[in-house]
Amino acid sequence: MRRIRILILLVILPINAFAQEEQWYEGKPISDIQFEGLGTVSENELLGLIRPYLGRTYTDSLSWEIQSKLYALDYFNIILPDLRPGISNPEGVALIFQVKEKPQVEDVLFTGNTKVRYGVLADEVLVKSGDLLNPGSLSLDEQKIVDYYLEKGFIDAEAVASYIVDELTNTASVLFAIVEGKQTKVSDIQFVGNDEHVSDKTLKSLMKTKPQSFFGKGLYVETKLQEDIKAIEQYYKDQGLINAKILNVDKEIVIDEEQNLAKLAITIVIQEGDVWTYGGMNFDGNSIYQVSELEELVLQQPGEVFNSSRFQMDIQRIEDLYYENGYIFNNFAYEEIRDSEQHIISYDVKITERDLAYIENIIIRGNDKTKSYIIRRELPLEEGEVFSKSKIIDGVTNLLNLQFFSAVEPQPYPGDEDGLMDLVIEVEEGKTSDIGLGLTFSGGPDFPISGQVSWSDKNFLGRGQIIGATATASPSVQSVSLGFTEPRILGLRWSGGAEFRWGHSVNRRINMDLDGNGFPDPYLTWNEYDAVGRIVPRDHQMQYDSHFLSTTFSTGYTWITRLGRFGASTGLRLAWEFVKYDPTVYRPHSKNIRENLETWKYDDSISLRVSWDTRDLQFNPTKGFILSESVTFAGILPASRRDYIKSITRFNFNQLLFKVPVNDEGGYFQSIFYFNTAFQALLSKPWINETVDRQRDGFYIDGMFVARGWEPNSGYRYLWDNTLQLIFPIAPNILDFDIFLDAVGSWVAKDGRFKSSNALLKMNIHDWRFSLGGGFRFANPQFPIGIYLVKKFRWNIDGDIDWNPEPRLAEFKKWGMDLVIAFKLDIY
Repeated sequence: MRRIRILILLVILPINAFAQEEQWYEGKPISDIQFEGLGTVSENELLGLIRPYLGRTYTDSLSWEIQSKLYALDYFNIILPDLRPGISNPEGVALIFQVKEKPQVEDVLFTGNTKVRYGVLADEVLVKSGDLLNPGSLSLDEQKIVDYYLEKGFIDAEAVASYIVDELTNTASVLFAIVEGKQTKVSDIQFVGNDEHVSDKTLKSLMKTKPQSFFGKGLYVETKLQEDIKAIEQYYKDQGLINAKILNVDKEIVIDEEQNLAKLAITIVIQEGDVWTYGGMNFDGNSIYQVSELEELVLQQPGEVFNSSRFQMDIQRIEDLYYENGYIFNNFAYEEIRDSEQHIISYDVKITERDLAYIENIIIRGNDKTKSYIIRRELPLEEGEVFSKSKIIDGVTNLLNLQFFSAVEPQPYPGDEDGLMDLVIEVEEGKTSDIGLGLTFSGGPDFPISGQVSWSDKNFLGRGQIIGATATASPSVQSVSLGFTEPRILGLRWSGGAEFRWGHSVNRRINMDLDGNGFPDPYLTWNEYDAVGRIVPRDHQMQYDSHFLSTTFSTGYTWITRLGRFGASTGLRLAWEFVKYDPTVYRPHSKNIRENLETWKYDDSISLRVSWDTRDLQFNPTKGFILSESVTFAGILPASRRDYIKSITRFNFNQLLFKVPVNDEGGYFQSIFYFNTAFQALLSKPWINETVDRQRDGFYIDGMFVARGWEPNSGYRYLWDNTLQLIFPIAPNILDFDIFLDAVGSWVAKDGRFKSSNALLKMNIHDWRFSLGGGFRFANPQFPIGIYLVKKFRWNIDGDIDWNPEPRLAEFKKWGMDLVIAFKLDIY
């Protein structure tokens, strides 16, 4: 017995000693977490997961928690933990994970795909070359391939995924074996049972499924057919045929071996039933709003043929009345009452009214760069306020108008107590900074091409401030500008900004007056000058160098009301110019240029602008208008050498023409009508007898912003710019297709000094330039460039249309058309 006890003791002692040796890590902090066996996966990718565990006291359960999170990454097939003395801290524990990574996908291959290209299928599947192999996700890719084939009419398509692993390199090749089957096309669609109320033609117009024809492929897609059935049933309900139903959809397939097609004839069997009339809506349980107030929202009148869609719209208006005023927890129950003898359908609406819903928390998510307070100040509601659907919609519009975000999604959630709710604003940040290297075009007679370097950020440091710098260089013009704008001074809708600019330019084709008679050389009277169309020969013109400095300060305020956004702004510009030319050879006709010779001359101006803006979005709007008036007074101080008044009156209107869904992912095809008109006038100050220099201060046609495609021309006292445009977004906010008609009228004064003018009174069709064109345009605010094919035309003095008014400039001589690069920027 004693021997047995001694033997047991000899066995227990080593076990206890071993157990005590294995417990050395208990109570010690985790000082290091490392990985052995990493290949494709970078340790930096794992730092975010393991960092919170450093410094915590080690336990087995903590180790298992870390392992479970590592397995959840789907990076590893095997994870084996090991404990070692601390590396960075000898008093701690080093947790070492020996891992075996999942194989890296080297190739993604497809077999059996004779009708669909490899690139299309590669885009459809989630697995890509370079990914870690996850066998469980391959079934999703199988379904995505089948779904794509179904959308193309291959109703029997199959896809099976397999993979081969190279253990030596730990790489895998994924293979999708595809059985395409025959493509099915609809050969005919027939209806049975619609003999009394609805014609075949009407029903076919409701369907997305179409028979094969010269204009359509006729692909059979089951999901589209199910949508068509719902559309037909809804149409019947909107005609008062509330009992109408699709009894059966017969499908007969005929195999066309010659074309390797399955042709499908579809027969839809309908039971129409009788027409029902609307008996009205009764309300019960409403105390917040009177019955008369609710009835005003019901547009469908008793006695009319019942329309299900109009009924749903009436219901939505009633619910919105409550929601928009903060009663979002109400319950609405609709009891249908049918009079089968007289075929009258009525509804009893039982409303369970709850207390007002107050916003407990406003939570901002997704804003990595933009400060939360920048987003909050655009929301017209605060925590503690009554919930308002209309205010939330206004807030979303305000945020989109910042052009900081590509998407804004508000979501209400229940709060901690009854009557409270949380408003979560999910935002997806877009690109707000831009660095540009390229070419730009400056207006004027010579239209020089310039190299440009620019940097701008309209959300500087995430604070909503606008900052930018631009440097331009060409043989004719060099300039540097710096600008800064704060859109919200003191948190109000009060903006302020400043811009500083230095530049040098070579001004060419300047009229001279060597004999000092007051008329441009070589003319002796204004009548002679007018008789040749105010054209001066090149050998009677000169050039001069100009250096200039300018600084501009601006401020403005915006009032947001139910009628739209009303704005008022002002700007002060101070400028100095230094002119240099050889006075022994040249004498400019302009007195201002002569007096500016080798001396700094001062100019100033102040501008005022008021606007009324109802557009939904300020960039790429789909509805609304903007009406604005801008006036500039040049010559505030006596030292200023410029004295004139400029006026710009502008009206812009936008309207969504149609918006048609094109897929189940929210895609749509739409068109927007765009109309813009702006009248600009350069006026003399009636109280000052000074000459206005139209070449320097007048308006010009640049061919890119104004009168697209036309040769640049300047020196106009009046300019009327009009555009009609149809916009078709191809990829919303990325690429648009435009069709436009530009009509631009331009006028100069009768005399050269601009003291008086009857140019507008003698307006005729010959004063207008027209551009008809179409093309593609990038719909991104940072890159609003369009490439258009343009046909210019103009009426001659005799009343005939000249379809090729600038033949020497046309790139396509045969058609008299031009390839034009233009911009969509709000220059007014």
